This record gives sequence, C-alpha cells and structure tokens, in this order.
Amino acid sequence: MITVGGPNGKGMSKTFLGVFEPVLFARPYLKNGTRLFILVITAGVISNVSLLLVPVYIGQAVSALQKGTFSSIPNIGLFIILAYAISSIVNFIVTYGAQYISQNYALNLRKDFVAHLVRKKFLFFETQTSGDLLSRGSQDIEQTRNFNLNMFTNLFPTISLIAAAFILLFLISPEFALFLLFVVPPLIYLGMMSSRRQRPIWKQIRDTYGKLGETLQENIVGQRVVRGLAAEKQEIEKYNSMTQEYYVENYQVVRSRVFHNSLMPLVVAAVSSAILVIVGYEDLLNSYNVGGLVSAVLIFALLTSPVSFLGRMIIFSENSRAAIGRIKEITGTGDEEFVEQSQESLSPGILSFDHVGFRRGDRIILKDVTFKVMPGEFIGITGKTGAGKSSLVNLITRYYEPGSGSITFNGRNTRDIPLSLLRSRISIVPQEINILSGTIRDNILFGIEATDQRVKKAASLASISDFIESLPSKYDTMVGERGLTLSGGQRQRIAIARAVLRDPLLLILDDATSSVDPDTEIAIFENLKRSMKDTIILMISLRASALSFANKVLILEEGELKTDVGGEEGLNVNRI
Repeated sequence: MITVGGPNGKGMSKTFLGVFEPVLFARPYLKNGTRLFILVITAGVISNVSLLLVPVYIGQAVSALQKGTFSSIPNIGLFIILAYAISSIVNFIVTYGAQYISQNYALNLRKDFVAHLVRKKFLFFETQTSGDLLSRGSQDIEQTRNFNLNMFTNLFPTISLIAAAFILLFLISPEFALFLLFVVPPLIYLGMMSSRRQRPIWKQIRDTYGKLGETLQENIVGQRVVRGLAAEKQEIEKYNSMTQEYYVENYQVVRSRVFHNSLMPLVVAAVSSAILVIVGYEDLLNSYNVGGLVSAVLIFALLTSPVSFLGRMIIFSENSRAAIGRIKEITGTGDEEFVEQSQESLSPGILSFDHVGFRRGDRIILKDVTFKVMPGEFIGITGKTGAGKSSLVNLITRYYEPGSGSITFNGRNTRDIPLSLLRSRISIVPQEINILSGTIRDNILFGIEATDQRVKKAASLASISDFIESLPSKYDTMVGERGLTLSGGQRQRIAIARAVLRDPLLLILDDATSSVDPDTEIAIFENLKRSMKDTIILMISLRASALSFANKVLILEEGELKTDVGGEEGLNVNRI
C-alpha cells in the first residue's frame, strides 16, 4: 500500500490538504470566474448559516413556552420561516453558480487537454493506447468536475457551518462547544485514514477503466477480425475478466466507504445523546436553560450530514486526485512539439540526406543513409519488411528526429524550418488511411478551404472522380466511421486526392496504392507525373507496377541504403 509522510503527522496533513488539490488544479481553468466563485461560496455560507439559526429559534421558542411568554412565539415562527426562505433563495444561486463554474472548468480543461494531446510527439502515442487516452479525456475530466462541483456547493459552506455551529454552541454553553471539538477532529482523522487506504486502489480503478475502454474499442474497431477468426468467445472472456477486476477494485472501496459512512452518523448521534445525559440532566432537573439544551441537540442533529459529508469528501478526493494525476500526464509539457504558425515560405528545392542515422533504444533503424532528390523526380523506395522505409520518410516530416547526420530541403536543415511551414508543404498518404465520418468532400478537404473545382481536380488526379460522380449524392455522399462503407482502394484514392489538393512540394506515398488495381494505379501515377512537375514524389512500394514509374529506386536493407537504380532495373529487386 502506498503511504505518505511519516509518524510525525506530515502524512495526515498532506492527506487533509490533498482535498483541496482538485480546486488548486482547477484554478487556471476557471477563466473569468473568480467573482462568481466568491459569490457561490458566500451564498453557500449564508444558506447553511441561515439553516443553523433555525435550531436557535426553536430553542428560544421552547424557552418562551417555559417562561410563559407566549406573545413572542409568532415572531419566532416568522424568523424560522424567514431563515428557511433565505436559505432556499441563496441555495438557488449556489446550485446554478456551481454548475456553471464546474461546466466552464470542464470546458476549458477539455480544450487544454486536446491542445496538449495533439502536440505530443509520435513516440508518445507509440507507448499509449487510444482507449486509455479516451478515458482520460472523458471519464477522468468528468470525475474531477463532479468533485469540484461538490467542493463549490458543499465543502466550503460545510466548513463555515461547523465554525458557526461552534460559536453558537459556545454562546449557549461552553460545554456544548467542547463536545463539538471532541467529535469533529476524530471524524476527520477517520476520513483521512480511510482516504490513505483507498489512494492506491483509486489509481488502479482509473487505470483499469482505461484498459476497459481500450478493450471495448478494439472489439468495435476490429469486429471484422474478431468475427473472421471466430474469436468472439475469447474476446468475451477477456473483457469479462477485466470487468471482474474493475468490480473487485470498486468493491474494496465500497467496503471501506460503507464502514466510514455508517460510523459518522453513529458518532454524532452518540454525542447528542451524551449532551442529554451528561449536560441536559441537570438542566432539566433544575428547569434551567432547557431552550439552550434543545438548540444544542438540534444543532448536533443538523451537523450529522455535513460532518459525514466532510469525511466522505476526504475519501472521494482520492478518486479525483488519481484522475488529476492521469490528466497531468497529458497536459504536462513533456514530449510535445511546439508548432507555431510561420510567415516564411518554401520554394521547390533539393531534398538531401547526409549520413543520416536513426535508432530506437539499442535497435538501429537507419544507418548512414545518403542520397539526393531533385524537384520533379519520382523516387521509389523498396526493401524487406522492417528495413526502415517508413522510418526514412517519417524523418522528413520530423515525426521523428535523426540521431546523426542531417536532412536538408532547398539548402535548409529541416530542424531549422518551422514545423508548421515544413508540414504544410509536405503531403503524406500513410499505410493506415484515416477516413472521417462525414461527406466525401469533407474528407478530401480535411481542414482546408478550396473551391469545388479544385476538389474535383484532386479527385480526378487520384482516379476517384468517376466513382464519386456515379453516386447519387456525389461529393456530398456520407461515408461511415473510418470509411467502412468504402473499399480499401477507394479509401486510398480519397487519401491521395486529399494529399494532392494541398499542392505540396513533397508528396510521400507510403504503400498508398496497395489496394488499388494495376490499371488504376498506372492512371494515378501518370496523372501525378504529368500535373506535379515541380513536386518531389517519394513512393514506398514492393509492387513492380508501381516501381516502374520511378526515376530511380532506393533499396534499403536492414537500415542501410545499398544502392539506387533506375526504375526499370528496380523491377528486378522489389520482389522480396
């Protein structure tokens, strides 16, 4: 079990102060909400203190009945109604304001989360799962929002309520206030002890929930593979096992929480009884301060729920703190690319690799790679699986950084070219095609603005225009999520149209026609050669039909560039 601090009590103080960590974490995301935050806290204090006056007024009514001053009873009744009315009115401000603040906090946090997420380097995503990241960006953020909502509506007013109750009890009788001092600290201590026991469990729960999301997503995305391999039973058993683990972890928290939540009201009730037995007996016997005794008992009864809530908040804070820790792993500035818009421009030029090396850990991916490509050249890249072909082109876009050597474009080291400028002039069609749920036009445009004429021209160059025009809704045809309503070749050609629409200086085709028939493939390459005369085209392929269009073919073997040959000669080396 994880422990914090030592025997000197520092661990306990950290546990108690840790309740406020979600509020401190939320501060940067409460933009322009300081005044509303103060208003909500103030309204919550007024609401609780107003309710606290009701037992005092009831005690005064009892005293009036005891003394026979019945004329004051109606006025006391009006004061009780007024106290309830004030509490109800300001409670509306608390509820509405707290919801607004918490939703505004979640809105700004989600924006910041995504802003950091999309700037993460590619190596970061290679160590993460999409389901876990989705869990962090949804469930974890919602968990912190709910906790802060309770903080704004209850925690601060509850603390003020306990303080006000102590003052009122002291004014009634110092002995009553002393009883309160005996109750609250032990209950808070019990809450902190329970919180410390639950801290590592909550971290496991949040991680397990992320794994559940990942497993579920894998089964949804890969449902064709699961069914094709008749692996439904194995996947069901796998998910059931993880769900059982999630259940067990939550049950551990429930056992601790139930004990704690049941103990708190019992302790408060026991103290109320003690007041009657120890202090109240003499008062009742001597008919002295009976109204004060009634007020004290009612105040303790009123404190039962708030004091229990204070202990529960200490426990619930661990869930929120675990979620915050997972969110901070994304919103932290590590492993991020700083892509700023640049006013510079790039013109066509020579792409040059000069003794470039790249490795992952101890594994060498590329070694001493050197070559040059002139504007307008169509270059084929081939080699065995794992030879480093995709890694080579990913270095150009700076998805990864070379470990040695340099890559220059038009005489400038790519490290010195602003990322936004470099990537805006490079179009890449990756092996895994990303088709969004939307129209065909939206997928070709993909974040840029262009006329219909340009969109249709790009589709024509990718040899997909005839297919699109044959559809009833043409370019407004909706495609399913990930383009499941399209064939593999159609998805690839839409991706090629998307790439050429940007009029790049460098076009990278990473096995981009593997699902296209040979005749269509020939038509696409002929279109690209004819219309993109100043564009460098790098094409990764193992197909003879594709390599035949290359001006020359780069052959990679175990990360080394063995030779470069003409396209026709490349036909004899690509069948690996």
